[in-house]
Order: sequence, then C-alpha cells, then structure tokens
Amino acid sequence: MTSPTTGDAPPGRLIIQIVVGSVREGRKSLPIAQWVHGRAALREELQTELVDLADWPLPMLAFAKPPAMGLSEDPAQRRWATKVGAADGYIFVSPEYNHGPSAVLKNALDYLYAEWNRKPVAFVSFGNTGGARAVEQLRGVAIELRMAPLGEAVHIFDAGHKVANGAFAGDARDEKQLSQLFDSLVWWGRALATARAADSEGQ
Repeated sequence: MTSPTTGDAPPGRLIIQIVVGSVREGRKSLPIAQWVHGRAALREELQTELVDLADWPLPMLAFAKPPAMGLSEDPAQRRWATKVGAADGYIFVSPEYNHGPSAVLKNALDYLYAEWNRKPVAFVSFGNTGGARAVEQLRGVAIELRMAPLGEAVHIFDAGHKVANGAFAGDARDEKQLSQLFDSLVWWGRALATARAADSEGQ
C-alpha cells in the first residue's frame, strides 16, 4: 500500500518516493521496499513515502501524444504526474524479469516525462545477479528521462531466504550498500534541488 502522502518536507529534508516496482502475487519487492523505508526513516535528511504501483493501475501507455510533449487529458496520467512531481528524488525497488525490469515499472516511467526531469534516482534490486541487468536497463531509461541515476545501488542476493513472515531482513552487505545509497542520494538530491530552484527563480 502507499504510505500517507508526504506533503511538504520540513526545511532541509528531501522528499523521496520509494517505488514498489512489482505487482505480482507474493512479490518480494514490497517487504524489501518496506525495509528501505524503515532504514530511511532513520536519516534526518530524508522524508520518504512508499509508492506502491499496485495502488496506481496505469493501463499500458497508448496516448497519441508522447509525454515529452506534455500531459494528455487522461485523469490517471494527471494523478500520477501530481504524485511523481511532488518528489525530490526516487528509489526504485525492482525485481529482474528475463534480464530486465518489470513491465509495470517501465510503463509507470513511460507515462510521464517532465515530472522525472533533473532528479536523482537510485535502485534496489533482486533476482538473478542481484538484479544487476534490470538496473542496467533502468539507468538507460532514467537518462533518457533526464534523471540522474546514481552509481550506488543495492543488489540483493538470495532475497527469498531473507523474507520471513512478510518482512525482509538484509544482511551486513545489504545494509552497507543501502547506507552508501542514502549518502549519495542526499548529496545529489540537495545539489539538484538547489539547481532546480535557481532555474525557477530565473524564469
């Protein structure tokens, strides 16, 4: 489920959306995303929100006008744009399906353009090779959407053995990678938020 909306973050805090990138029955992405959310709550620089794509039923993209040319009149697209546009950055929690990310996550990315621009994005992945091939593709998509994909990522191995009773418990390696991811996300999030604010003032 999607956690309560973050609204405006307190001064100095970045609004980061943790996107649950799978809607499959019995998915591991939800407990992993909840683990990320819990760890992020310990960082005073961040105000995070779980955004579960199961709560955002977006039909396969079929608009005549590409999102890079602006939004259509579709209400689902406009609601999604409002949600995504409120964030300073993102963490995508993605499985790896057949050497790539899930279709539902790719579709959610394709639905918008400007709302993603000039914001950092980080990745937490799992599956074969720790989801590395899914992240490799997602980084290319993020660049095309004018995002700033981070080099730091969390690649979780043996995810099935780390989920018990609906909760995920990362090992020391997972915890270290996540801490490094947060450090980088804070740096890039602040830098890009400052740059976006300067652009707005100059318009």
